[in-house]
Amino acid sequence: GPNWASSGPLDQQKIAATAAYWCANTVRLQLNQDNLLGPDGTSFNQAYLTAIESEVSAAEHDHMVVVLNDNTEFASLAARAVRKGPTPATETFWKDLAALYGHDPQVIFDLFNEPRTYSDGMSLARRWQLWLNGGTFQGVAYPFGMAQLAGYVRSTVRAQNLFWIEGPDNAASFAGMVSQGARLKVSGVVYAVHHPGGLHDTFSWNADFGHLLTNGIAPVVDGEWTNYEPAPTVGIRAPRTSCWPDAPVSVPKYLQYLAAHGIGLNVYQLQPGYMIKSYSSMSDPTTINWTTWSCLSNYETQPGMGAGALVMAFFKQRNG
Repeated sequence: GPNWASSGPLDQQKIAATAAYWCANTVRLQLNQDNLLGPDGTSFNQAYLTAIESEVSAAEHDHMVVVLNDNTEFASLAARAVRKGPTPATETFWKDLAALYGHDPQVIFDLFNEPRTYSDGMSLARRWQLWLNGGTFQGVAYPFGMAQLAGYVRSTVRAQNLFWIEGPDNAASFAGMVSQGARLKVSGVVYAVHHPGGLHDTFSWNADFGHLLTNGIAPVVDGEWTNYEPAPTVGIRAPRTSCWPDAPVSVPKYLQYLAAHGIGLNVYQLQPGYMIKSYSSMSDPTTINWTTWSCLSNYETQPGMGAGALVMAFFKQRNG
C-alpha cells in the first residue's frame, strides 16, 4: 500500500522465515502498480523499484524462486474502481520489471492479481470474454484482457520468465475457460487458482482447476491460498472463498489432493491469524482448533485459526 517503505524490514523477516522455518521454495511479492508508476501510470518511482530489488535479492540469496505480482487492489477506492482489469499502465509496469528480471530463471511473472471484470450472475461466455480480451465493465472500458497482456510481455518485451495467469474474480475457478476458447496461446503459462470457489471435495477441485492438469491442457498452481479470513468479512462479499467453514476436515483433504496431483501451493500469508500465531516467532504456526473453529473468529482471542501447522508439514514433506 502507500506505506510500503515502512514494511520493508518486516518483509525481509518474512522472506528469511519462509526459507529457514517453513521449508518453502517460493515467495510471492504482491506489488502495487501505482507505487511504481503513480496513479496516472506515467511517473516512475526509483525508490520503490529499489525496494523490490532488495526483496528479490534476499529471496534469491535464500535459494527461493520469486513470484512478482502486479496488483491494483492497493490503490485508492476511486482508482480500484477503474482498474479491475489490466490497463496500458500494467504493460508499462511489466516493461520496467522485465528490464531487470526478464531473463532471470528464478523469477516468475504473475501478470495481474485476480482480474475483477466479473459480477455475480454473469454468463460464462461474458466472464471469459472480458477476462481474455477486455471490454466494457461497470461503465469502464478495458482496452484489452489477459491475452494481449501475456502476449505483450512475452513477445514485445520478450520476457523469458514463467508466467502465472490467474482466473477471473478471486481466481476461484477455471471452469469454462477451455469450452469458451479462452485458453492463452503464449508459451510458458501456469494457471494459478487462488481460493477454490466450489464445495471442498475432489469433484469440485477437479472441475475448478484439476481438469487442466489431468486432461493435459496446462500446468496448475495454487498461487494464493488460506483457509481463514479474520473478522470482519461480512459485508464484503460473504461467504468469501478464502474462508473455509469446514476447515478442520477439508484442509487436510485439500493438501492431500494437491500433493497427489503435483500441484504447488503458495499460502497467504505469514501474518498473525493466517499462518503464524504472532510476529514474535514466525516459526510458530497456527493450528486449527477443532472445538472453537470459525473462520470469522478473532485470532487475538482464539489464535488457533489458520492451517499453518498443516501447511508447514506439507512444505517439509514436499521440499525437505
